[in-house]
Amino acid sequence: MDFENRLQKHRAEFTENDRKIAEHLLNEKNIAQKSITDLAEGIDVSPSSITRFCKKIRFESFQQMKYALLAARSEKRTNDEEVEQIANYYMSIISSTQQFLDPKQTERIAANLIDADRVLFCGIGNSGLIAEEFNSRIERMGIDSTAVTDAHAMVMKSTLLRKEDVFMCFSYTGKTQSVLDATRQAKDCGAKVIVITTNTAEELTALADEVVLIANHVFVDDLKFINTQISSLFYLDVLTYRLLENERLMEQRNKTLDALKRFG
Repeated sequence: MDFENRLQKHRAEFTENDRKIAEHLLNEKNIAQKSITDLAEGIDVSPSSITRFCKKIRFESFQQMKYALLAARSEKRTNDEEVEQIANYYMSIISSTQQFLDPKQTERIAANLIDADRVLFCGIGNSGLIAEEFNSRIERMGIDSTAVTDAHAMVMKSTLLRKEDVFMCFSYTGKTQSVLDATRQAKDCGAKVIVITTNTAEELTALADEVVLIANHVFVDDLKFINTQISSLFYLDVLTYRLLENERLMEQRNKTLDALKRFG
């Protein structure tokens, strides 16, 4: 059911605040860039009022409601409008991920990576591509690291970790069995365990020293939008930026890039 039909179906249940929220949403031009707090301030209601409104029109969350509203506005679009729509999806997912991120946690994780003897990045499928991307960045900073995307190799290499090492896994669902097995091995070895996921599934997150929650693309109510990597890459950019504030890592990155320019 599209957004306006939901409003019509449940209008009889609306309070005065609900009517204010509905009217504002129908006229809000920059909903993709708005957090629930921004929206609440603009309407002069509390964030909890917006959360109740979303539940009332049968959305699971504010993010799901926002994506549905974006989709409704793009139903009849030209090619140019399609480009704008995808850009809106990107901005919304990035904005959602930004709300999850804790600068102090980013600082701790950066320190863990800098101090580690070795770093092992793990992931399967699309998450494996993210692991390989971050490993490529980290290697150029002079950090001893490896990315593993094969299920058997993942378990073997995690078994050889020590307490001075860091294990960072990327799992979109938080339920990939080979990632779970490798994470258990890393934990048993005493390594620092960092989990990047869209799902707080306890079986994985209970093993972690740090859990970084990122936005899930499934709340974009558009089956043609299949990019599962935006939020992970955004987080990696944030963490990379923080790492390169370290003078030694920046110097080593420049050194490796210079070597690639000369001999690559």
